[in-house]
Amino acid sequence: MRESFPEECRQVVESLREVYRLDAQAREQKLAPEPRLRFHQEHSRRIMDQLHQWMSEQLDQKRVEPNSGLGQAIRYMLKHWEPLTRFLTVAGAPLD
Repeated sequence: MRESFPEECRQVVESLREVYRLDAQAREQKLAPEPRLRFHQEHSRRIMDQLHQWMSEQLDQKRVEPNSGLGQAIRYMLKHWEPLTRFLTVAGAPLD
């Protein structure tokens, strides 16, 4: 069953859902930290890069009000992008 989200939130939610789905696959395969890192670099980096670009565009092109709930969430994620994507650079780093 598909959850219903406002269209503006769909990109974020679906992107993160896909990354967590990929992490579940890595756990099912019982990947050690280094192979898990390579797995995420191969499969999750593109998703996260696209999400970063989309979020930046929402604010840069004023598609989302910066002080709205979504705007604040996007600003938070962009401000903390490095620690939020550490799983793409550090072996064994958790998603959350």
